[in-house]
Amino acid sequence: MSNYIKIPLANNPARSLVNATGSLTSSITTNSTDATTLASPTAKAFTTSGNGISGVVALTVAAGAVTVASTTSGGEGYKVGDTLTFDKSVIGGTTDVVITLAAGDLVASSGSSTEPFFFMPIDNVGAVVKGSATTCIVELKQANATGTGADKVAKYTITMDDVPATTALALQADVAAAVIKAASAENAQPEVKFTSGAECLAVVLS
Repeated sequence: MSNYIKIPLANNPARSLVNATGSLTSSITTNSTDATTLASPTAKAFTTSGNGISGVVALTVAAGAVTVASTTSGGEGYKVGDTLTFDKSVIGGTTDVVITLAAGDLVASSGSSTEPFFFMPIDNVGAVVKGSATTCIVELKQANATGTGADKVAKYTITMDDVPATTALALQADVAAAVIKAASAENAQPEVKFTSGAECLAVVLS
């Protein structure tokens, strides 16, 4: 029977806003229309109901419609359900604009209350490769039929949030320690213990 490691997945972790053109527009819950004209995308200050900081959002108001032109800085610490409020006195409108954050407005995270772990089989693991402070690669012993060159090997990519911070070396060591423990005990399912309380956002096989 295969051995596995349990990788804890963060449930709605505090994380960054998606940094993309048109992001957040569908999450405007108050005042998606306004007679004011703010045709050029303009970064506007906002307050939040949560603990997020450093996010920068540019709004456009034209033809009576309020849209989010872009998120120019994702910041950190935002969670699903947090509100971002742009005061009418700041944007020059007649009513505050309120955005209520949905999962798609934040960097991807796979964890939930019903899926707190990713179970990774380790019997076919070839190597745990050091990546960055936010990415670790677990290479398998078989090729990926759709890959080419150096990417031909099948692999799991473990993606971490950048806060709480860890290091590339610590991340590699944390994953490798769990793989070694699982390999040395039949039917074991040891949990990866991430240094400094680092949070895993997603694990993807490719």
